[in-house]
Amino acid sequence: MRFVNTIIAVIVALVVVLFAVSNRAEVEITLWPLPFQVTLGVYAVVLLAVLVGFIAGMIATWLAAGSVRRERRRLRNEVRDLEQSLGRARMTAKAGED
Repeated sequence: MRFVNTIIAVIVALVVVLFAVSNRAEVEITLWPLPFQVTLGVYAVVLLAVLVGFIAGMIATWLAAGSVRRERRRLRNEVRDLEQSLGRARMTAKAGED
């Protein structure tokens, strides 16, 4: 599996490099309420937009999975409590046999 992940990563990196080399034209970026203007390559603008979208998706997924994480934490604590209770019951049963 690690080999497959490495191959996929190399292919994605190659595509990104080819995209960056092929799209070196410069564009001027302005954000309306701000008085700043930045000149960047098209590849930088596109890759930055992809990065921002990726991070926004990660945050949205993390927030959406909050209830699942909470439920797993509750179940993990319940299992731990039940295992401790079972251990105490076994100790009591052993002590009663003696």
